[in-house]
Amino acid sequence: MRRFFCFLSLMMTLLNATPPTDSYLLYQEVVQKIKEESVQPFDEKRLMEGCLEGMVTSVDINGRYLNEEEYETLYLSSKPVAGVGLYLIQKRNHIYVKSVVDHSPAHKANLQKGDEIVQIDGVLVRNLSLDEVISALRGSPNTKIKLLTLKLNSSKPIELQLTRKAVTIDLISSLMFENDIAYVKISSFAQDTLPSFLEDMRYLYEAQKHKINGMILDLRDNPGGIFSSGIAVTSLFLEKDKLVLTVKSRHKEEKKQYKNTPQDFEGVEYADKIEALSFLKTVPLVILTNNDSAGSSEIVSSVLQEYNRAMIIGTPTFGKDTFATLFPLSSNTTAVKFATARWCTPKGKSVWPSGVIPNIEINQGSEEEDIPLQEALRFLQKK
Repeated sequence: MRRFFCFLSLMMTLLNATPPTDSYLLYQEVVQKIKEESVQPFDEKRLMEGCLEGMVTSVDINGRYLNEEEYETLYLSSKPVAGVGLYLIQKRNHIYVKSVVDHSPAHKANLQKGDEIVQIDGVLVRNLSLDEVISALRGSPNTKIKLLTLKLNSSKPIELQLTRKAVTIDLISSLMFENDIAYVKISSFAQDTLPSFLEDMRYLYEAQKHKINGMILDLRDNPGGIFSSGIAVTSLFLEKDKLVLTVKSRHKEEKKQYKNTPQDFEGVEYADKIEALSFLKTVPLVILTNNDSAGSSEIVSSVLQEYNRAMIIGTPTFGKDTFATLFPLSSNTTAVKFATARWCTPKGKSVWPSGVIPNIEINQGSEEEDIPLQEALRFLQKK
């Protein structure tokens, strides 16, 4: 209903069906009817926020309207913000754990992938959006939070009390398998992903005495992040002067092409380290993906697949080919964030809506089995 109010007002304004003042009168009339007749409790400020949210999501389903509290917490506050170490996903008004950060409060409380979050501090999360749930989990360091959770295939809720902590996420984790096969997992594409990746690869390469026969790049559950970071990692595996992607906005003059040269992905200061790891341009490569591999993860996997540089194993990726921009609003301390540009592969292909389709499509199976990883190892060991 929240989006319906806004859709009426927005469409009437944009299409000039009625003067803007009439659109506002229509909004007021609907609000008045809700005041007089609704059996459900409501808050007028929340109605307006829902209207603004609906306006943004009507043009970008992944867009956001950030109210004062959300904008302050996420972008403006100089105070430290802590959490419990959960990545969440919403399915049909249910909130589930997608993954848990190692050594976080959630990890120590034995929360696992697939667990459902039912309540936060006594508030049912079915009445909240995913963004509201994430905001509720955050707070000042060392503050307490109560969660009511349901384990997979269980009907008995479990109450947990956690203490918020400043959660440190390892961007890169790496190890060596037998037959000199390197494994590197990237959890997200942040500002420090490129230097962290280069440092881990340098360590593995030297520890192996420059003998790496194959490599597995694990991008499963990686939600993306900074697009230039995705371009940087892609570039490491391509020969010089290869086109990585083309970005287009609604303004034709803003079309831009990115190549695998350090100046194109803000990597000039790492040029020497990149050169020292030039073996990455030819090492046999497998990329692991799943439906939660999005954004920059899809840049890496789609481009390297298109150049026949990597074998993709797993399940199709999320299917997001846009970049978002944050726009602070002048009227108060709020902001909107929505897609302002779209990217495509060197051959002009988009990952929307189907995602990157793996060369070998395999479901995860149980976490203990990790069937895609086993298949990647078999593939590389045959090389």
